Formats: sequence, C-alpha cells, structure tokens
Amino acid sequence: MRQRDSAAGFTLIETLVAFALVALLLLPLLRSFSTGIASTSRAGAVDGATLIAQSTIESLTPEAEAAHLVDVDQDEGPYHVAGRISLYGGDGVPSGQGLPLAPYQISVTVSWSDGARMRSIALDALRLGPPPATETGP
Repeated sequence: MRQRDSAAGFTLIETLVAFALVALLLLPLLRSFSTGIASTSRAGAVDGATLIAQSTIESLTPEAEAAHLVDVDQDEGPYHVAGRISLYGGDGVPSGQGLPLAPYQISVTVSWSDGARMRSIALDALRLGPPPATETGP
C-alpha cells in the first residue's frame, strides 16, 4: 500500500501567511531604523551649527569692537550666521572711565533649514577687552 505524503511542502496559503507575519514584524524595525538615521542627520546639523557659532565668537573679539566691526551677517554653506558684539551693561559692571578693561557681550545665532522647519542655535559669551575709545572735543 502506498500512502500519499502530504507534508512534502508548504501550501500557497501557508507561504502567504508567513510573508505577512514577517512583514508585520519587520515594519517597526524599519521605522526605528529610519528614525535613527533622521536623528543622526539632525544631530550632525546641530554639531556643525555649534562649531560655526563657536568659531564666530572667537573671531568677534573686543579689538574688533574697538574698530567698529560689530555686526556679522553671512552665509556659510547651508547655515546663516548672525553675530553682534557690544559693550556689556549688566549688573555689577562699573561705568567709570579709566578702567583698564571693559566687558563685551558677544552674541551669535546660527540658523538653517531642516526640511520645512527652520532651526537655530544661539550662543552668548562675555569677553574682556580694551575700553571703548572716548572722543574728546577740541
């Protein structure tokens, strides 16, 4: 007597069900993978903007303010850089003349486009430099 072997392979329905289960299990994994790539790209843009802001702060020295070079408005690749240096007028700063140093506030904002959104990072620093030149009359 010969028996028919029905367990020799998978049926079409079993194969389709297996593919559907695999697809359902891989969907969250693929979604988290794409989210991770987007987060890495965003973090890289923030790192680049921070580096540009720090280098701009270093280039805006109190000596530049004494020469009246107080504003920066430029583009560096995909980033827009806006910076300003001015005398710091905060609490506890004496306003008397004849002091050897004066505090200067340096503010830099770097902005860039992230898809449909605009993102920005702002850094502030205080630096000591020569006091501003006073104009004397005749």
